[in-house]
Amino acid sequence: MVQDTTECDYTARRKLKGAGPLASPERRGFFAHSHLVLTPERLPLGLWDALIYARDDADHGKSANCKSRPIEQKESLRWLEGYRHACELAGHAPACEVVSVSDREGDIYEVFAERDQRLAQGRPAAGLLIRSKSDRCLEPIGDEAGGAQPGKLRARLAAAPVIGTVDFEVSQATRRNKKLKGSRQAPVERSARAVEQEIRTVRLRLKPPHRKTGAALPAVELVAIEAREINPPAGEEPLVWVLLTTLPVETPTQAREVIGLYLCRWEIELFDKVLKSGCRIEQLQQRGDTTLKPAIALCMTVGWRLLYVMRLGRVRPDLPCELLFAPGEWKPLVAVSSRRGEPAPPTAPTLGEMVLMIAKLGGYLGRKNDAPPGIKAMWIGMTRLCDLSLAWERFGPASPSCV
Repeated sequence: MVQDTTECDYTARRKLKGAGPLASPERRGFFAHSHLVLTPERLPLGLWDALIYARDDADHGKSANCKSRPIEQKESLRWLEGYRHACELAGHAPACEVVSVSDREGDIYEVFAERDQRLAQGRPAAGLLIRSKSDRCLEPIGDEAGGAQPGKLRARLAAAPVIGTVDFEVSQATRRNKKLKGSRQAPVERSARAVEQEIRTVRLRLKPPHRKTGAALPAVELVAIEAREINPPAGEEPLVWVLLTTLPVETPTQAREVIGLYLCRWEIELFDKVLKSGCRIEQLQQRGDTTLKPAIALCMTVGWRLLYVMRLGRVRPDLPCELLFAPGEWKPLVAVSSRRGEPAPPTAPTLGEMVLMIAKLGGYLGRKNDAPPGIKAMWIGMTRLCDLSLAWERFGPASPSCV
């Protein structure tokens, strides 16, 4: 279960009711915090939960003053609630291993403590995989109790030996800048490339932070993984991740598996892209949050469906397309995709063939060395497929006008 937060910017809608400040008080809108359930093959199974909320104007800019407050009084409570949702899913699916994955914003100590508390009480507890944001203080563990203090997280990892390497591809990333308008291009922050990282792992015990109110937090034991890029391109910072996990990491193979699970987090970035660029939720014209929030929730279902069709077409292209598409959807697409003068095949195509035809409606060329269809071609193609399906129902061979 991957969780993440994205902004829904409605700054131009000055009369929109219920909106609050975003990263700056001049920008107005909502935050959408989603919980996307995935398999290790990145097949999205659905949304388990979503929170759409607006920040209070009185609370904007006060994050530095609330570090010692209990988490129940903070906006970051959503990350703890997200982990509790993962534990709820683990209770419903005891035969499956459920892991809650989040980026640096989810590096909250109360989440780690929640898992230990649930295990002590015998309640379902999902695993954790969180990218570290803070260089946390450590406590002695095991044989270290009688020796020197272990210091901090990153220093401890830097002293650990390299146990192996991992390879994967990354896409280009640009620096986010809301002030760029028109044809001006955002500067490239990371180039598209093949990345090779060296891996270090260490088991450690985190020292709990001090909270002025509430019960004292317990120390927790975790495994830390550092994945540091070897030989990055000139002029670019190396890609470095520090991951904290409750999963077993005793061998290089297990470390690579954990890093592979973290790479699955990219799917929720694609999901947010579909919401904003495909479903265009920031162009919705509702007048208030009571109608806008349900509209965003509906678009979330559409966004998940698009990702599901795209990924399932890659994972199981041999499946019949009728598992996902009605005859009134695949028949007009086959008719349109067939060469002129050739009769359309009477049987339904496979799911892989269906996805390819949809993507070609969206501009995908499908050349021999092209990558599999991407999400942009899919959402354009699915939109055109809806039009074809409506026309087929009204004017197709079985329509009332032709009978």
